[in-house]
Amino acid sequence: MPNAKDNPNIGYERIILAGNTGTGKTTQILTLPGKKFVYIFDPNCLRSIRGHDVDYEEFLPESTELDSTLKGFNKGARDDKPASEREPTLYLRWVEDLNKREQDGKFKEYDWIIFDSLTFLAQSLMDRQLYINNRYGKVEDLGDYRVVGSKLSDVFRTITSLPVNIYATGHLTSYQDEKTKKTEVQLQLPGKARVMLPLVCTNIWLAMAPLGEEGKFKVQTRPDQRGLQTIRSTISGLKFQEDVTIADFTSPEDYGIGALLARDIKEI
Repeated sequence: MPNAKDNPNIGYERIILAGNTGTGKTTQILTLPGKKFVYIFDPNCLRSIRGHDVDYEEFLPESTELDSTLKGFNKGARDDKPASEREPTLYLRWVEDLNKREQDGKFKEYDWIIFDSLTFLAQSLMDRQLYINNRYGKVEDLGDYRVVGSKLSDVFRTITSLPVNIYATGHLTSYQDEKTKKTEVQLQLPGKARVMLPLVCTNIWLAMAPLGEEGKFKVQTRPDQRGLQTIRSTISGLKFQEDVTIADFTSPEDYGIGALLARDIKEI
């Protein structure tokens, strides 16, 4: 019978680094130890990882997916008529690629599978949901968020079952409960995904670029009273805020999140 004491390094990391734009989430990819593969959904990702040994596949909307029509809200208002039918296929293209790589055993070549970012991935799924309901380009409703959140949760439960480390970036949003009027900071994910994705992760940290500390980046490893409450950490002994600034980009794995992970292994 297996015993966890016999293998202190058992298990894989599943990390979500959430934060506002410009807090260094994507750059932390460079600090992760080993061979990395990135699914890029954020058009700014390549600017952060260029020049480094990182394999990637980019999934961005094609020109035929763009819907620039305006939508009326008032009773009797007219909607602009698109010049041609726009079909968003980004999500379908990504799922096809994901399944093929898994079936071909391609992920076994890597130590880390990375998703930058969950925000843009969720948007591609939402676009597809609206399209199949003949509402592409219109405002999302509660039912859309429920369906998309449930599907994204199902997909990531499968992804986190793969024998490889997972790293994903995400953004934050403020949500006000209609009954209690209480405002909470949450992951910018639809419906059920806000709850389920943190449940399948080992570490959810908040990325920060403190004011007055130019060039410095930190991660928050425990929740505070008013901020993101889904922050968690499985690495013992971490400070409330850890410095993850990359001091030397010729050896980024010696810094940042990579250094925090290495510290955890040494302590074991």
